Amino acid sequence: MIVDVLASVLVLLSGVLAGVLVAVQIAVVPMLAGLPGKQYVEVHRLLDPRFDPLMPTVDKIALGAGLLLVVLVPGGGARAAFGVAEAGLAGVALVSELSNVRINRAIAAWDADRLPDGWSTDRSRWARSNLHRSWLALAAFAAALAGLFLV
Repeated sequence: MIVDVLASVLVLLSGVLAGVLVAVQIAVVPMLAGLPGKQYVEVHRLLDPRFDPLMPTVDKIALGAGLLLVVLVPGGGARAAFGVAEAGLAGVALVSELSNVRINRAIAAWDADRLPDGWSTDRSRWARSNLHRSWLALAAFAAALAGLFLV
């Protein structure tokens, strides 16, 4: 019973995480890329508080559910699938913290009227990091689904 609940929570939360990141990748990233510097900073600042702290919390709860599943699930196949989901979720957290969050903090400190040299490089790095974490989240979701079917 607890394994079924945890697997459902993992699938739901990893799916939400993947869905949000993919939506950002296909809609928000191209929109941001087309904005001139000042508008880019203003819009980026509006978006960031809407996603943080919600998405990191979703990832952490999913990581907790996945960890419990790796320990509690009886079958080796399901355990391996949940382990892959855990790796993907951990990857999302690492890419987020080591790249996207750091860039978000830098952008928050920028003067929108006097952007630092290389600001467009930071914009490209943020977008590239978002693509990486989107793929990791999709892999985590697919692995969580596989684990659910193997339970």
